[in-house]
Amino acid sequence: MKTVLSVDVAKNKSMIMLINSEGEILIDTKEIKHNLVNFEKVKEEITEINPENLTVFMESTGTYHLPVERYFKENGFNTLVINSLTTKNNYDTIRKTKTDKKDCYRLAKLFFVNEVEYHELSKKDLYANLKAMTRQYFYLTQINISYKNRYKRLINICFPELEKIFKSSRIYEETALNFVKAFPHAYIVKEKRIDALYNNLYKTNSRHDYYYKRLAHEIKEIASNSYPGIDKDHSDVQNLSNIAEMLQNNIKNINELKERMIETAKQSPYFKIINSFYGIGEVLTAELLGELGDITRFDNHKQLIAFCGLDPTIVQSGKSINVHGAISKRGNKYARWILFNISQMVVKLGHQCPSHPVYNYYLIKKAEGKHYYESLTACSTKILRMLYSMCKNNKQFLEE
Repeated sequence: MKTVLSVDVAKNKSMIMLINSEGEILIDTKEIKHNLVNFEKVKEEITEINPENLTVFMESTGTYHLPVERYFKENGFNTLVINSLTTKNNYDTIRKTKTDKKDCYRLAKLFFVNEVEYHELSKKDLYANLKAMTRQYFYLTQINISYKNRYKRLINICFPELEKIFKSSRIYEETALNFVKAFPHAYIVKEKRIDALYNNLYKTNSRHDYYYKRLAHEIKEIASNSYPGIDKDHSDVQNLSNIAEMLQNNIKNINELKERMIETAKQSPYFKIINSFYGIGEVLTAELLGELGDITRFDNHKQLIAFCGLDPTIVQSGKSINVHGAISKRGNKYARWILFNISQMVVKLGHQCPSHPVYNYYLIKKAEGKHYYESLTACSTKILRMLYSMCKNNKQFLEE
């Protein structure tokens, strides 16, 4: 016997009903507010009843359903959220009679009628949601490159020595960004007291007190002898301060998005399998799942390779068929870009894992006279074949 907690979500409140597959109502329809006290009461009621095979079922309603979904998921309940657009016909059926009790009851009935379909749709919603995040992640990282280039160019005309002081690799870190935002020109630094410079550096880093005192003195001394390409009143000085803030905010958004991507991707049964592959970290795993979706839906690895546009170009003329070395590039360009990055990572770390099959495959291709990028493309195809086999057979990388 199966049981469903039907949740008809509205703004700041929901109607709920607990009913089993035989039509027995275990908790009659009632309204609950979206707060911890009400959620805990429902949990206590459910625990006392102890129903069999319980699923908490609701439709996605913008952001209104999020507190309900979060509470039940975090408390170990099997929770199913369906995008209302994917079940539009059924949704229309629910809403023909606007009676909260009937809505809740019909939602429960629809779950039992379409349970298998809804579970499949839920998987699709997971990957669709993840894909939206990975595309946004790609967009933000591209913006970040643009911001960094402009930021670096403006530093070179406002306070060129600053890059050397913070070192190239750390000029984009929080300490440097905060400093540039507050003091975007060498002459502005020159006019400030040492304690003002120190306080700005130290507020980002509560440790290493002595280091930042010394750094403040060093920056002040270098600024006093600096001769920038523009004066402190030039509009590009304010532009530098602005771009430092924009870069800071964008980096924060990227980091927050990465956390959400990983959290969402972990709901996929293939996350651990793909993440076990040497050279594929959590972020790359999330990106791959977002672009590829359920990898096992393909009948064979050739379909998956074609989906990514990594299949070879075929030219047919009369009875002759020529398979060219160039890839078709007709598939998902984002997936191709991710796989290429993974190939680069594996090759770069090859000395740490010389037995890695992809690294060895790269060496074989190089020995055949293939150039670097051609070899990496071949490695991308091999990675896809391996991932497909791993997911199909439910085996992690070390077991492959």
